[in-house]
Amino acid sequence: MKKILFTFTAFLLSVALHAGERSILSVLMKDGTNICFYLNERPLITFVDEDVMIVSDTEEATIPRVSVERFEFLDAMPTSIEDVEMTDDKTAVSHVELSDNGVSINGLKTDSQVRLYTLSGKQLASATANIDGCAYLSLQSLPTGIYLITYNQTTFKFLKR
Repeated sequence: MKKILFTFTAFLLSVALHAGERSILSVLMKDGTNICFYLNERPLITFVDEDVMIVSDTEEATIPRVSVERFEFLDAMPTSIEDVEMTDDKTAVSHVELSDNGVSINGLKTDSQVRLYTLSGKQLASATANIDGCAYLSLQSLPTGIYLITYNQTTFKFLKR
C-alpha cells in the first residue's frame, strides 16, 4: 500500500512540475492505443481496486491497471493535424467538413465506408460514399466527448463540445 501511495504521489508531483512545460498527459496502453488528457483540464488520477481512474474537466476514463504500458507528457496536440501530404492518387480525400451537426467527407471512392467510433472502440454509426464520392455522418445526437472517424486507411480524432 505504501508503494502505491508513494508512486501515486511521485506521479502527481511530476504532473505538477511538468504542467507548465507539457500540454498533454498521454496514457499509452499495452495494445498500442493511447488516451490523452489536456493538462490545462487538470486530470485527476486515482487508483481504485485494480483500475486507474482519470477524470478531467471534460473527460473520464477507467482503465484496468494491467492494461497501462506507461504515462507520457507530450507537447503536441492529440487532435491536431500536423502534416497533410496531397497526392495525385484518386483515393485521396479532397475535403472533410466537420461541424456540430455532422461530418461530410468528399473525394472518396464510390461505396467506401466511413465509420464513427467512441474512444473505447464501439462503432456508433457508418455511412457509405455515394456515386459522387461523398459520405455524411450526423453528429447531432452525440454527447460531448472525443470520437474517432475512419475511412480508407485514415483515422482522425475530434472533440464534440
